[in-house]
Amino acid sequence: TPTITGSVRKDIVMIDKIIGAGEIAMSDHRSGQPTAQDYRRLAAETRVGGMISGKAGIINMHMGDGRNGLKYLFEITEDGEIPKTQFLPTHVNRNKRLFAESIEWAKQGGYMDITSGIDPSHPGSENAVKPSKAAKAALDAGVPLSHITMSSDGNGSMPVFDDAGNPIGVGVGDQHSMFTEFRDMVEEEDIAIDQAIQILSTNVAKALHIHPKKGILAPQSDADFIVITDDFELQRVWARGQQMVEDGQAIVKGTFEA
Repeated sequence: TPTITGSVRKDIVMIDKIIGAGEIAMSDHRSGQPTAQDYRRLAAETRVGGMISGKAGIINMHMGDGRNGLKYLFEITEDGEIPKTQFLPTHVNRNKRLFAESIEWAKQGGYMDITSGIDPSHPGSENAVKPSKAAKAALDAGVPLSHITMSSDGNGSMPVFDDAGNPIGVGVGDQHSMFTEFRDMVEEEDIAIDQAIQILSTNVAKALHIHPKKGILAPQSDADFIVITDDFELQRVWARGQQMVEDGQAIVKGTFEA
């Protein structure tokens, strides 16, 4: 893992914006093929760095399609002292086998992060689990609500492969999928709206140890919230108390936007 100070632990302790490590690839042909011991050593670095600095010290694990799945994570946490909450495996809905493993992982005390941009309707993702259905299936399987999170992978690189597994291009992760899957959790999967919101906000903030500043509406917390219609149309957005969107249109522009 590239570092600024020479070690992951020092980066977490010395640099306020760094709260852990990630995304660290596992069970993916694009990774550096680390051993279980490599992952264990990195987990120890992030955990100690988090303990010293009062941060999460969490590792965001990029899970690929490899057959090993979560094998190393189970091995590290069952044979050692690193707790399962030190890891946040993401993209767990990319295939049904990995998703089933992630449910067992979360039932044993870990977190599972569903990627809203992974959908079985996309070419090459036919074996994936639709994000809203993944959240419902996890709840039905007995996973504690507080251990289910969802993220978009927005603006991340999305490689495109042909049928032979050769890279033929690179796309960009879409952020809009978060709102779509939030709506589908409520309207299609009958998940209570307060539970659906928790999966997208409060659970994430708690896992990353940035709660109660984030993930809740309360005095002394950042005023981050949206206003939607009964038909799930996005109307207004506030971020840290500043209104950013009005009537579905951005009213605050970036430096290089007209």
